[in-house]
Amino acid sequence: MIYLAAEAITAAAWKSPSYSYADNWISDLGSATAGVFQGRELDSPLHVVMNSGFIVQGLLFGIATVLLSRMISGRLRTFTAVTGIVTMIGYILVGTFHGSLQAQQNGTLPLHFTGATLAILGGNVLALVLGIHWRKTPQTRLIGLVSIVAGAFGLASVTALFLTFDAGLPSGAIERGSVYTIVIWQLAVATALLRSRGNSGAPRVAATSASTNTASTSN
Repeated sequence: MIYLAAEAITAAAWKSPSYSYADNWISDLGSATAGVFQGRELDSPLHVVMNSGFIVQGLLFGIATVLLSRMISGRLRTFTAVTGIVTMIGYILVGTFHGSLQAQQNGTLPLHFTGATLAILGGNVLALVLGIHWRKTPQTRLIGLVSIVAGAFGLASVTALFLTFDAGLPSGAIERGSVYTIVIWQLAVATALLRSRGNSGAPRVAATSASTNTASTSN
């Protein structure tokens, strides 16, 4: 929610030109300098708000996934923690190194694009993989389906973004299809965990392996 609020506040501050959710990239909001970049005119007076949103989102995502991994057993635990940390690093890079003409000139633009790639791929891949895992257990089947849909749609969107980069399509909207899926997945998993904790005293969203092992031992 902090990330979405930062984006909305920063976008609303654009006056001339006005910010377009369809045509402007999300990273345009974080540009510290005004000017034309990749054919888009940038002027983001509250770029600090957006870049802070990127960094806070990354830190919270990293912390949350490490905590989530503690409820998962086996190699998937390591995968969850590592992928979450990689995603966190990606968000921090995006918030620290901006997408702008100045970044292109001073050589930091590759760091920005590297960060965006890590964040988008990391978040959506994690959603997809955990969704496949949760889908196998009746108690977590719904959140598993939501996770699979979110992750698959996000990966499809980022693929479409790369394939249609110069096609004149609304690249800002396509990009959001790969970023908002991560936010939706975060909210969905948080809701599932809170509901599970309220119903049984312990979150069962991720603890499927542990439940299976306990049932096997009892039998």
